[in-house]
Amino acid sequence: MDKLIYTAFQSINNALDNKAIRSQNLASTNTPGFKADMQIGSSGSAYLEQFDTLYSKVFPVVDDRSGFVSAPGQIRQTEQFLDLAIRGNGYFLAQKDNAAPFLTRRGDMQINNENILTNAANEVILSNELTPITIPPHRNMTISDDGSISIEPMNSPPGTFVLVGTIGLTLGGEKRLVKSTDGRIRDEDGGIPGADQQPRVAQGYIEESNVNIIEQLVASIEEQRRYEVNVKMIKSAEAIDQGGTSLLRMPS
Repeated sequence: MDKLIYTAFQSINNALDNKAIRSQNLASTNTPGFKADMQIGSSGSAYLEQFDTLYSKVFPVVDDRSGFVSAPGQIRQTEQFLDLAIRGNGYFLAQKDNAAPFLTRRGDMQINNENILTNAANEVILSNELTPITIPPHRNMTISDDGSISIEPMNSPPGTFVLVGTIGLTLGGEKRLVKSTDGRIRDEDGGIPGADQQPRVAQGYIEESNVNIIEQLVASIEEQRRYEVNVKMIKSAEAIDQGGTSLLRMPS
C-alpha cells in the first residue's frame, strides 16, 4: 500500500513540475530562438531480482530537468540587417554578466552603447575566439553566411568594406547539450564546444521559438487528468487501508 501511495505522490509531483515547464514554454513562445523544455518524470516498470527469491515490481522515474527540444524553429524574413538566423543545426556563442559562456539560437542582434554586438536579451555575442565583438561606427554592414562581419567605415570611400570580426558558430560538439540551472544551453560538463564555423547564417532573417502551442496545451490537459487520477488513487488506497484495519480489529 505504501508503494502505491508513493508512486501516486511521485506522479502528482511530476504533473505539477510539468505544468510549470509548459507554462514557461508557453510564456516563451514569442522569444526568438527559444528551445522548448522537455517534460520530466517519464517512467516505466521493471522487475528486480534478488538471489532468485524476491521479485518486486517497481516504477523507476527519470527526473531530468535539463532536456530541451533541439529542433529548429521557423525562420521568418525581416529584412533587418542585424537579424540573424542559423539555417539547420548550430548555435551562436554568447555570454552574459561574466558568467560561463553558453550557446544560443537567439539572433535579434543589436549594438549596445559600448559598440559591442549583443542580442535583444543583452547577451554578448562572442567571436570565434570567444571574445566580445566590437563594431566601430559605420555606414553599412554585411554579415556573410560563415559569420564574418564587414562594415563600411564612416568617412571611408564608398564601397570600402573592412572585416571587423567573426561571429562564433558551432554545431554543438560531441558532448550532450543540456540547459543549465540558469536556463542557458551548455554541454553536460558546464562548458561549451569551441567554434567550428560550420553552421550557416542568414542575414535579414529571425528564427522563432520551436514551441508548439497546440501540443503544449493538449499535454497540459492530459497532465491535469493524470493529476486527478492519482489523487483518486490515493483516496482509494486510504479507503482500502481503513477497510483492512477494520477487518483486523479485535471484536470487543
